[in-house]
Amino acid sequence: MVRQWVSAVLCAVGGSLGTGLLAGCAIPIASAEVAEVQVRLVHVAPNAPRIDLEVGGVRAAQGVAYGAVSEYVRMPAGEYDIVLFSTPENPGQPASSKDSVARTVAARTVANLRGGGVFSVVAADEPNRVTVLVLEDNINPLFDQALVRFVHAAPDAPPLQWQGEQGRVLIPQLAFGQVSTFQAMRPGFTQIQVATAPSASGGQMSPSRSIPLQRFDLQLEAGKVYTLYVAGLLRSNPSLSGVLAEETRARRLL
Repeated sequence: MVRQWVSAVLCAVGGSLGTGLLAGCAIPIASAEVAEVQVRLVHVAPNAPRIDLEVGGVRAAQGVAYGAVSEYVRMPAGEYDIVLFSTPENPGQPASSKDSVARTVAARTVANLRGGGVFSVVAADEPNRVTVLVLEDNINPLFDQALVRFVHAAPDAPPLQWQGEQGRVLIPQLAFGQVSTFQAMRPGFTQIQVATAPSASGGQMSPSRSIPLQRFDLQLEAGKVYTLYVAGLLRSNPSLSGVLAEETRARRLL
């Protein structure tokens, strides 16, 4: 089984992810010369309500719906309590009183956000066991290509294989909650297909066979960096879908 981790995965807590996702989470100590970080929220927890993100008690994102990505916000570097609050919508409530909606803690963790870093806090898994992942984003693109990494965020799906055009295997296997390295890809229109990883096909060891599940159409730009999350559910609703988040949006805040 190929496990391609990056130092981006700082911590994970809750749900069925367990200690397997906590290995290798050492974070460099923040530099004294750089005192700021940028943080955003990515909501890929199917059927979970809107989510607020608080970092060290400061609200960094509010009311982010499933499949949405918030803007980056700046804050001082350091070690923080990171808390996701679920905020169920009340159709009869006026917009002016949204802050009074009762919030409940959906997930929390602690992460050391090193100075100069850019981070995505990811809400994943199902509503009764929301998990928070903290990924370090890459805002250093290649001039003539797009950089793309892949995240398996479909909680009921087996390990997935990621294929490009003509069936070229990009990532042989990622389990739920795992993150690939960044892959250089040709800019323009492209298709990414996710399939069951060969060893997971039909629940049997079948090294030569994978089963296609979903295909995503992407329009990539040279000089940009992206993360493609495969979200949703394999056996229920919402169905599998792709959430493409652009990391280089953070450049304008630097």
